[in-house]
Amino acid sequence: MKKIIFIQPAAPESFWSLKRLTDFTKRPAIIPPLGLATVAALTPSTYHIKIIDEQIERVDLNLECDLVGITGYTVHQARMFELADQFRTRGILTVAGGPFCTSHMEECQQHFDVVIAGEAERIWPQFLRDWEQGKHLDRYTETTYIDMASSPIPRWDLIQLDRYTNGMVQTSRGCPYDCEFCDVVSLFGHKPRYKGEAQVIAELKTLAAYEIPAVFFADDNFIGSRSYAKNLLKQVIQFNRSLRKPFRFLTQLTLNVAQDEELLDLLQAANFFAVFIGIETPNPESLVATNKTHNLKMDMLDAVRRIHARGIVIFAGMIVGFDTDDPAIFELQRQFLQEAGIMFPMLGLLIALKGTKLWARLQQEGRLLPTSEQGDPFLATNFIPLRMSKQELETNYENLLHTLYSEKHFRACFANFINQVDRKKISRHSAPASLTQLRYQRLFFLASGLRILRYYLFNANKSKRSLLGFVLKQALTKGFVGIPLALEALVQFETYNHFVHHHKISRNQP
Repeated sequence: MKKIIFIQPAAPESFWSLKRLTDFTKRPAIIPPLGLATVAALTPSTYHIKIIDEQIERVDLNLECDLVGITGYTVHQARMFELADQFRTRGILTVAGGPFCTSHMEECQQHFDVVIAGEAERIWPQFLRDWEQGKHLDRYTETTYIDMASSPIPRWDLIQLDRYTNGMVQTSRGCPYDCEFCDVVSLFGHKPRYKGEAQVIAELKTLAAYEIPAVFFADDNFIGSRSYAKNLLKQVIQFNRSLRKPFRFLTQLTLNVAQDEELLDLLQAANFFAVFIGIETPNPESLVATNKTHNLKMDMLDAVRRIHARGIVIFAGMIVGFDTDDPAIFELQRQFLQEAGIMFPMLGLLIALKGTKLWARLQQEGRLLPTSEQGDPFLATNFIPLRMSKQELETNYENLLHTLYSEKHFRACFANFINQVDRKKISRHSAPASLTQLRYQRLFFLASGLRILRYYLFNANKSKRSLLGFVLKQALTKGFVGIPLALEALVQFETYNHFVHHHKISRNQP
């Protein structure tokens, strides 16, 4: 039986992979490798498969195998190439796949024997058949967008799920919007494609067997079709109520979710505790320039407050460095985030990703820098800005990021957030649950909260103890419902604060 090893490489720490969080969750990683678990499910049972995620274990370069498959995003490229080169020296066939390979086939072919571009559901089985017959190609390209019904339930049995804070389910691919800087449309198309509701529930049932406390719906835009999202959420609500240990959920969606009260009610009833939203900038000129005009069809502050009213925390994607940005943007960002009560902005420098319209435009204008593209928005931008120097952009970005994750700024944001929480909406729309369910759905997160409480009381400095007192006092204005919100907010703040202040997040850091 041939042995295949799939590898998710290590990457620089980012807002998506925060090591400090493990001190409070006691789980070493946040997001499991959904892509590799899916490809494993596409692999016939005649192969022996091992999945290695370097978030939780390093690769033994002496492992015996017949094929190594490596995936990743742009931030993984250095480690992808390093691993591939090591295994190739041993004569082991190396195969690359995933988003980075789709956009960088030429670069990947310098390090891998086989490069697979595009979605894997049809093309991976085709490659395996060719390999078995001794006639595989060195390049495979999926030129069409696959039917999501052909995507199998991932092989979670090959993943140590008890070492992750979240399980993952992907219900759709593609996005109806076309932001200039985003590579989703180039990778997955402009028209979203969906799994059937029964298929999604089947995947949740599989995860429920592993007693995962939370599930991340890993969609490019969970509400790309509101009608689909509503029908699915109704099914999710019923399923979650049937569990002895129900899930909490989080996902990625667009700010216009706030324009649909029914959709907000369903998200709350389904037990969504957080959402990632690409707000990007409070500068209308930048939103127009980058083709994110759907954010302009509403009062963005009001939209944020409608989401916060239900106790749902927003992790906001924010960007500086658009061509329309001048040095005033940094203070404008700070003011907007504070007034909105957005406690956890994932602020990054604008990066031109290969395959995007931004990349094509900047290449035509001769503004792309002749440096290796790292795709890490916490390090440096990869093009020449228009209204300020590159140094000015990166220095001001770094200063703003430190300000946003300062105790002073967090105090102001938390106070504004908790003031927006509507106790009546929470009690009216929360899903009914048994006492056992209520206990469990908070247990994992309560344990994390108690650890942060102990840290602030017994290990932190005087300033942080003062912060703890302030946050708890503010939270109690909403009664009991405010306490878990406060403890979870402190866990996240401590995690991000540690990342920002203890890691090299830009080339200007010493």
